[in-house]
Amino acid sequence: MQKQNNVLDIKAGNTTELITLSDLLTPILRARMAILAITLFVMACALTWASLFKTYKSEGFFQFGGPIPMVVEKNKDKPVEKDKEKKAEKGEEPSLGITLSDFKRYAAAYSTSERFNEYLQDKNLFSVPGVESVLQTFASRGGISRAILPVYPFTKLDAKDLMEQPKGSNNNVIGLRIEYEGSSPAIAQQMVGILGRYAMDTIVYLIYSDTLRFKSEEIRTTITELDSSIIQNKMRLTEYRRRADELKQIVARNPTAAGQGTRQVVEIKEDTARFLPPATLLTTTEVQIAEANEAILKAKRSQFQNQLLLEYYGRVRAMLDSTKSGETVLRGLEPVKESVFKSKNMQDDAVKEVFNMITVDNQTAINLYLNKSRFIAGPTLPVQPTIGLGSVLIASLIAGLALSLLLILGRNWWHNNRTLLSR
Repeated sequence: MQKQNNVLDIKAGNTTELITLSDLLTPILRARMAILAITLFVMACALTWASLFKTYKSEGFFQFGGPIPMVVEKNKDKPVEKDKEKKAEKGEEPSLGITLSDFKRYAAAYSTSERFNEYLQDKNLFSVPGVESVLQTFASRGGISRAILPVYPFTKLDAKDLMEQPKGSNNNVIGLRIEYEGSSPAIAQQMVGILGRYAMDTIVYLIYSDTLRFKSEEIRTTITELDSSIIQNKMRLTEYRRRADELKQIVARNPTAAGQGTRQVVEIKEDTARFLPPATLLTTTEVQIAEANEAILKAKRSQFQNQLLLEYYGRVRAMLDSTKSGETVLRGLEPVKESVFKSKNMQDDAVKEVFNMITVDNQTAINLYLNKSRFIAGPTLPVQPTIGLGSVLIASLIAGLALSLLLILGRNWWHNNRTLLSR
């Protein structure tokens, strides 16, 4: 009787066939040359494929250089240094990076192939090698989100190590990790660089689109409010002047009342009340006239400055409509400013103040969005392919052996059982 571990009991219909281990090994040994040939063929095909379609993976870390969108100090009378000192005393740090809600909006924009096509057209990058493969990545199922990943200051592992986050911290998106596989090391490195600049370019374009969409209307509303303030102060000024003329007539008719200004100005009892002397009332009215004049002058100055800003932002908005690149918008802010103020009197303090304010805002934006926001790691130049030849050889060897054994054993089984199966 044969050993149990060398016997396979197979039932086919009403018959029982016993297949020994030697029955399996015999056809394999007979067809060993065919198995070797099939295995070598599979390995050759795999090596050819790996050589022709090998890819290289480049990586880079793109950091955001500060709070995005750019934080503008609204209270101009409050020094920024003092505000930072108070935050430091409370243990609070400036909120760096992009909030998650804003980042989701920006990511939704730069994840579309239409937006990438607009960027390529604006920068004339369609002829760059490897761009076509990036466009295919946009059209793939996972999209470009597989290549551009957000980076947070705290991960899930950090949260386990740190029982409690530091006071004043946040989990804004502080940068982007960009990974891309190209047909050559240079192409992979270049595409990572393009994707990093493209993502930041889209973010800047959306920031200025959002800002300029409401800026013009906001300034127009401010100008209207200032115009109403001027009208009200002019009405008060007319009233105060009329009152001053009447008080001067009263003082002229009562010259003795002029010396009462140094006495008690008001005396109030239960049944009587003595009003201020005419001279005192005249002085108060003249002060009110001066205040009304000052308010009118301030409102007119502010109105003039807002009209300058309206002209500037109107031209910036026209430039924004003519391009789809955030970097192009940033680079064009200074030329737009120069064209607006070219015909203005730069000796006027009101004009010079608006000019300086726009200059500071533009320089701050360029420094934040183009200089501080940059690659601090990579893009790397890969040396080895993504899949090494050793891994391809081992995988193809296993696949070739499995395929050849399956073919040989299947052919042998069919030869032995075709008569039985034909019944």
